[in-house]
Amino acid sequence: MRYFSRLKDVIIRYSKKGLSPQEIALAIAVGTFIAFIPILGTHTLTAFALAYVLRLNTLIVILGSQISNPLSYPFQLFISAEVGSLILNGRLVEISFSREISYLDHYILPIIVGSLFLGTIVSSLSYIVIKNILHKRRRLSA
Repeated sequence: MRYFSRLKDVIIRYSKKGLSPQEIALAIAVGTFIAFIPILGTHTLTAFALAYVLRLNTLIVILGSQISNPLSYPFQLFISAEVGSLILNGRLVEISFSREISYLDHYILPIIVGSLFLGTIVSSLSYIVIKNILHKRRRLSA
């Protein structure tokens, strides 16, 4: 809960500094999408790069990408694998340890597909929620 109160404070501070609700919401959405990339160790570098390319606030993009952390990452991978397997095969991942299994088809591809799908869904929802909250907050303070 402490993380969310800090994130809220930073977002409110930036909204008072002249960033529009759309800019803040987009930066958080990009960060949450980055958080679902299934390659460890690349989130911060990717956040810097995308913030620079898209001309977004780097700090907000990095904060948005922090939903992926050492405690939540194993669950994200598991859920991504299950969702990806449902999309690709129509069933959940069957965990098996065999030499005849193709790890790319059985585990890696579902994780990639599931991560992209979940990243798109979560980032879209975060954009809508943050933008609406900031618009309401702006209307109430005006």
